[in-house]
Amino acid sequence: MKNFIKNKNFTFILGGKLISLLGNAVYQISLTWYILSLPGSNNGKILSWVMVFGLAPAVVSGTMLGGFVDRYNKKKIMIYADILSGSTVLLLTYLLFNQLLTPIHILLATCVLSISTATLSIAVRSMIPEILNFEELQWATSSNLLVERFTNLLGMIFGGILVSLLGVPFVFLLNGMSFLFSALFESFIHYECANRFDENQKQKFSYIQDFREISAYLSKNIHLVTLLFLFTFVNFLWDPLFAIVTPYVLKTDFDITPLQFGIIEGGFGMGFCIATLCFSKYPKLIAGKRIIFFSIFSINTAIFLFSAPLLLSLTVTTYTFFYFAIMLMITGVFSAALNIRVSTYFQEMIPESLRGKFHGISTSLSLGLIPLAGIIIGNLIGKIPSSAFFITSCLLVYGLIFFVPSISRITKDLQGEELSPVSLKQ
Repeated sequence: MKNFIKNKNFTFILGGKLISLLGNAVYQISLTWYILSLPGSNNGKILSWVMVFGLAPAVVSGTMLGGFVDRYNKKKIMIYADILSGSTVLLLTYLLFNQLLTPIHILLATCVLSISTATLSIAVRSMIPEILNFEELQWATSSNLLVERFTNLLGMIFGGILVSLLGVPFVFLLNGMSFLFSALFESFIHYECANRFDENQKQKFSYIQDFREISAYLSKNIHLVTLLFLFTFVNFLWDPLFAIVTPYVLKTDFDITPLQFGIIEGGFGMGFCIATLCFSKYPKLIAGKRIIFFSIFSINTAIFLFSAPLLLSLTVTTYTFFYFAIMLMITGVFSAALNIRVSTYFQEMIPESLRGKFHGISTSLSLGLIPLAGIIIGNLIGKIPSSAFFITSCLLVYGLIFFVPSISRITKDLQGEELSPVSLKQ
């Protein structure tokens, strides 16, 4: 524990992430509010396209980014990615201040931010196992996820306050600066590449070869493939609900204020942070065989209950305000259990030489269908009852985890004999 606390490299990684993610969370809440406040009736469709442009580039380039990260200095990649993100947001800020910002500008900037953020995320996840020993991995994973969700929580709340008091342009400016400060923080990391490649090797590497290499590894580890399929399916059904339907419902159906919007959205981060702290202190709570199954079931149930105020045609009151926040908080608690358990498992199982490639392809697979879901919802939202999105998605997830044998079995037996490190690496 003491050695972990003294690990300055990990401290600088978390510090840089905290700064940039805090600014990014504030930016996301302000961007969502800005889009939903635009005149016209296509706000839901614009928001769905922002989600598509925010995911599609990372999905398409995931495998290539993973191979790139495996071969080059991860510290430099992190710094350059943050500089690119900061410059992009500052350009948006300039356009907004001069009343030149259009939806096209937002979509193009979202595309750039998608690639730079995905690159940064893969570099961080690949670097952590290199600077920490095996015993520190679960704590490091918990701390990494805690920083992500804690900054998301603060960003959502502060975002609502800042939008109310200062307006969207100022929030954009803060986000652009936060990326640059993050790059400065990361420059203090002392890091040497674990895998060394000479210039000829770097020039000769093939993205097709990378894809074949990680595909060959996955073909021998069917349990990893099953988990990736599971997360692809649930992300396809869940993510658009959080990114599009929930903000649309809160703004359109309940006409909440920016501050209320930030607090409700921050409920997820609060639940995630509380659970992460608890699981870090008592890791046995998420060591059971059925933790993945139970977490997915609980998240799905909380999302299903999100439709209750819509079905009952309730208006925004103190009770409905707290109801939405509590449902998202419950979702955050079980999302923490799911993320920590699975992330630690992947870090233990994946060889060092394949981590970047695996994180790249897992990002592409797990997020691959979400843009399609965004397009579908963007064309349907406002035309059918919003409750239908929650109910339909949740019923499909219930069907998957209860009635598909391979999925049901693996979610209940992650620590079973068939999933031991020895059997996976054969």
